[in-house]
Amino acid sequence: MRKLMVGIATGAAFVVGVVTMTAADAHDRSARATLSTADGVKIGTVSFKTEDSHTEVRVRLSGAPGLDAFHGFHIHANDVPANGEGCLADPAAASSTWFVSADGHYNPTMLTHSHHVGDMPVLYVNADGTVETRFHIDRIAPRDLNRRVVILHAGADNFANIPTGDASMQYTPNSVDATTATSKTGNAGDRVACGVISSR
Repeated sequence: MRKLMVGIATGAAFVVGVVTMTAADAHDRSARATLSTADGVKIGTVSFKTEDSHTEVRVRLSGAPGLDAFHGFHIHANDVPANGEGCLADPAAASSTWFVSADGHYNPTMLTHSHHVGDMPVLYVNADGTVETRFHIDRIAPRDLNRRVVILHAGADNFANIPTGDASMQYTPNSVDATTATSKTGNAGDRVACGVISSR
């Protein structure tokens, strides 16, 4: 618990009072996750902080293995106990099974992608596997993030622009697989890194 001295001008007088800041207040303002790969290698951090009525997101990754260019990046719900909890992955299993314990995008308003509360801009990963970026989001505050999960995907997010082609996950036209994947995740592919968010 912290106490702050606050001064308020009232005409000719200046009134000094005390505002009590509790641990809960601090937790409302910031949260953080450490991203790890399926084999447990920590590749960076994601922080969330209240900044001028927005949530500022800062991402710092170093040496993300085998990744470069654009990758889908989302907050996932982590709210179905039957799927497990948090960031569970067997590196020896197929990559399509990694981190499915985190459930789908955080989507309390039941909209389609890219209007989920948990949808965030794609990350651009440099050729050496590093990322350092920041951006603001308005749909969610740090106080609502505790125990949710951040996921980095293997592919780019198509933001509901379904690519054409002959593969089942492409527009061929009106492919059910493609439209379903797009409405759920932006068809961003497997989950390659994961981090559970905790309030600070």
